[in-house]
Formats: sequence, structure tokens, C-alpha cells
Amino acid sequence: MVRLRNRIATSHLALLKFENEEDAPQVNLARVDTQLNMHQFNNLFEEDSGANGSKDRDPQSSPSQPPSASPYLGSEAPTEWSAVGHAAATGKSGRVIHSLQEEVARQKREAALWQSRAEESQRTNETLKFQLQNMVDRLSHLEQVNETNGKLIERKDRKIEDLRAELHTERTKRLDAQGVANETNEAMRVERENHHREMARLQEEAKYHENQYDVLFRAMKQDKADLSRRVDALHAQLADMKKTQVSQDKAATRLLTVEDQKERLVSSLQDRHEQMMTLHQRYKEIKEQEFQDVLGQARVNGDRIDASLRELKVTEEKMKWVIRMSELQHGQTSGDHSAANLSSAGPSSS
Repeated sequence: MVRLRNRIATSHLALLKFENEEDAPQVNLARVDTQLNMHQFNNLFEEDSGANGSKDRDPQSSPSQPPSASPYLGSEAPTEWSAVGHAAATGKSGRVIHSLQEEVARQKREAALWQSRAEESQRTNETLKFQLQNMVDRLSHLEQVNETNGKLIERKDRKIEDLRAELHTERTKRLDAQGVANETNEAMRVERENHHREMARLQEEAKYHENQYDVLFRAMKQDKADLSRRVDALHAQLADMKKTQVSQDKAATRLLTVEDQKERLVSSLQDRHEQMMTLHQRYKEIKEQEFQDVLGQARVNGDRIDASLRELKVTEEKMKWVIRMSELQHGQTSGDHSAANLSSAGPSSS
């Protein structure tokens, strides 16, 4: 039981540490704008997409036809860039940016979903902490009740030991009285045998001294009276011993009855104690299994959050790579326009 209490206290401390804001799982995502206003770059992406579109078209259609308007000389600038409206103008870059926008929106929804799940896990941990505190209080109460029952059983055991000592004393007295009674019976038997022998001797003497009856009559009468008194005394003593024996038997019977009652009481108390321990063990196993299930679910949620963060990191790296490629394409397009301007200025000067 002490080991169970230490295990519950350790789990309680772990939950208190997890409750701290620094240790709690947090999802920090960078804010990414899902709408790209490409007109602020002076229609450079439109020019790039136009060039890509001219490359994708049939070269036999109009190979020498110049672009309709220069991006730098346009009188009306678009107010907002739309990946759906300008898909044909932007080409592959627009489709990539549109797919990235959808991916970012999906990742935001997933991040919000995981954040709500993390908050739900936090509330679950609060509930589990409250349940754990209640379980610790109940365990303390059960320990106090068990200690009280142990003290009560110890007092009952001491009382039973006292009763056993008293019973042993009474049994010793009974054995002593039985020994005295046996000695008395033996003495009475010996005396009776002596009396019978004496009577036989007297009868033989009477028969032998039949002619001396008158002389020996008084002596025989006196001996008979003495023997009668002795027999009466022995009978009275035997009756007293019988009464004493009956009272001792009644006392022994009462003591045996009390001992049986105490033994049944102790047996019932032991059965109740074993039932309480069995119920407590079953309750402990159920709560430990529920606690392990909750911990396993928390670990699975943590693994899912980590996987989502890794996917978000990979997506961020892909977006950075696409932006760098777009910047490189923009730089190449600017270089091509500068070379074209220089070549057109050369023949005019010559």
C-alpha cells in the first residue's frame, strides 16, 4: 500500500510539472499571408508569365509579333492579383503559388485542429489531476481505517490471549481437582476393599466365634458404628466434591462458549478485512489501467503534433525554394530586357 501511495504521488508530481506553461505542448506557427498582391511588383510576374505563355504557344502562329503593351508603359495597373483569374497569364508559377496557398490554408486548419486537441488534452489533464487528488484522499482514509481495524484486532487478540490464559488456569485447576477426585476415589476404593475384607473377616470370626457371639456383639456393634460414620463422612465428602466438579464443569462450558464466540468474531473480522483488501486491489488496478490509457493517448497526440510540425517545416522550406526560384527568374528576365534595350540602341547610334 505504501508503494502504491508513492506511485500515485509520483504521477501527481508529473502532472503538476506538465501543468506548467513552459512544459506544456505549444504550437507556434509563423503567420503566412494567403493572398499575394503581385501588382506591387509592377507586373513583373505578368511579363514573365507572358513570356512563358509565348514559349508554350505554337511558334508558327506569329513569331515576329511584338507584345501588345510594355509592363513599364501601361496606363492602368491591376488592383489585385488572382491566381484563378490569371492562371493562363502566370503559367506554371501561378499554379504553384495557388497550390501553395491551398497547402498553407490546409496547414493552418490542421494547426488550429491540433491546437484545439492540445487544449482538450490540457483540460483532460486537469480532470485527471482532480481525480488523482480524490484518489489520494480516499487512499489516506482507507489507510486510517485499516490502521484503526489493525489496532482493534490487536486489542481483540490481547483479550483473547488473556481469556486463553484464564482458560488454561481453569483447566489446570480442573486437572488438579480431577487428580484430587481420583485420589479420593482411590482411597474410597481401598477403604471399601478394606471394609469388605474386614466384613469377611468379621463374618468368618462370627461364624468361627458363633459361640462367643454375646461377648463379641458389643465390639462388633461399635466397629460397625465407626465404619458407618466413616462411610457417611466419605459420602458427604464425595457429594461436596461432586458439587464442586459440577460447578467447575459449568464454568468450563461457559468459558468454551465465550472462546467459540470470540473465535467466530475474529474469523468474521478477518474475512471482512480480506474482502476490503481485495476490493482495494481491484480498484487500484482499474485506476492504474485508466491512467496508463490516458498517458498512451497523450503520447499518441504528441507524436501527431510533432509529425504535423515536421510537415509544416518541409512545406515552409518548399515555399522558400519557390520564392528563391521566382526571384532568380525575375532577375533573368530583367537581364534579358536590359540586353534587348542595349542592342536596339546600338544600330540607331551607328
